[in-house]
Amino acid sequence: MNAPSQDKDASPAIKGLSRGELAYERIESLLTHMELKPGEYLTLQAVQELVGLGRTPIVEAVRKLSDDTLVEVRAGRGLKVAPIDLARERELLDLRRDMERFAIQRTIKNASHLHVSQMRRLYESLDALNTSRETALAADDIRSFNELDHRMDDLILAAAAEPFLVRTLRPLHTIYRRLGFLFLTYCGTDELIHRNIALHQEVLRAILARDLEGACRASDELMDFAASMFPCLEMELDPSLLDSSIEPFMP
Repeated sequence: MNAPSQDKDASPAIKGLSRGELAYERIESLLTHMELKPGEYLTLQAVQELVGLGRTPIVEAVRKLSDDTLVEVRAGRGLKVAPIDLARERELLDLRRDMERFAIQRTIKNASHLHVSQMRRLYESLDALNTSRETALAADDIRSFNELDHRMDDLILAAAAEPFLVRTLRPLHTIYRRLGFLFLTYCGTDELIHRNIALHQEVLRAILARDLEGACRASDELMDFAASMFPCLEMELDPSLLDSSIEPFMP
């Protein structure tokens, strides 16, 4: 039996996160960037080695991810990364649309000066990524956008200050962040990537202006963009990308 992997970070908390929260963040990033493939089986030991944290925080993170329906814990077999169920995720988009509107309403009402300052910086970071619509975006840019999208989701939830929203929207954000990464990587064009970034900017712009109607409209347009991904994902993607247990189709 291999010795437990050593933590990559010596401090008990990084950026205010506990080790369990840090483990969750690291595994979530592996999920959303398809480094842990849908349908893949892993042992807890393998996850420890990938994440670089001890068993206790990994178990805590896996428990949360299981509650979020992002992984499935299998007795005696470790865990399975949840496959991508396009029919389910299409239906859940309606739930996300309504909850995003509620989150935006609370954010506009409750955002502190610190939240507003962070949103401005985030807007500038998105703008830097989207400066020229003539510029082709590389795979690293898609990942950078995904990470900014994660920060935006977390910031809106923090400003909304409603724990129920965090518990419900957090897993939905991960589900669609993974789906968006898959879409932009395999089906996306430069135009679509730039448009997606611009839609996120529009949500932030309206929130900063405390324009509730405009922010909800921008959020709805973002959900419409998410809905537009499904035809390509359903018709053009190899099913093995949605569930790695499926044998890839060879030409």
